[in-house]
Amino acid sequence: MIIQEQLRLFIAALREGDRRRSFALVREWEQNGLPDDLLYNEILIPALVRFGDNWESNDQGVVEEHVASQIVRHILAYKAVTMESDVSPGKTAMVGCVPDEHHDLASLFMANALEDAGWRVVHYGSSAPVRDIVQAVGRYRPDLLCLTMKSLGCLDATLKLLEQLRATYPELKIMVGGISQPSMRAILAPHVDVFADSLTHGVAAAGELA
Repeated sequence: MIIQEQLRLFIAALREGDRRRSFALVREWEQNGLPDDLLYNEILIPALVRFGDNWESNDQGVVEEHVASQIVRHILAYKAVTMESDVSPGKTAMVGCVPDEHHDLASLFMANALEDAGWRVVHYGSSAPVRDIVQAVGRYRPDLLCLTMKSLGCLDATLKLLEQLRATYPELKIMVGGISQPSMRAILAPHVDVFADSLTHGVAAAGELA
């Protein structure tokens, strides 16, 4: 079965809000040897993008978009629990959203992908204040902090966080994903080691930083 057909089937299941069908498809593809990177990059993420676009164009309501997001969230949790990968020494990543960011699915994708690549991952999710993130870095001492950002309204808090992190932990490697606007990247660039353009690029960049 080609990827486009798998994507079509998965989107159809999401549109029906059919959790069992969605999970069954993922398990079937898993048993047939579909790699996680293809599942994430060619099926799950494109499906979420489709639902997000439909919501923005008023082709469907927010509940339908939330239903699809929750199904994907549970799939990512399943993949995290069943993952079998060896953790490499000296590769600990702390992953989560920038302050004031509530969309945490991108951070879940990155957490899973980094674990699959041999990282020990501490995932804190969303809505953490600047002070608490800075304190947590001191507690967990990660080799890499991976932040995801979707909302433009998070810029001021993100800049404050990065400035404090650089002042407190100058050796910390920092990666930020989800930002495509050149103007925003230019503002944050002095405090960021790399901007991740995609999930695949983020994993590769993390390996280079390590």
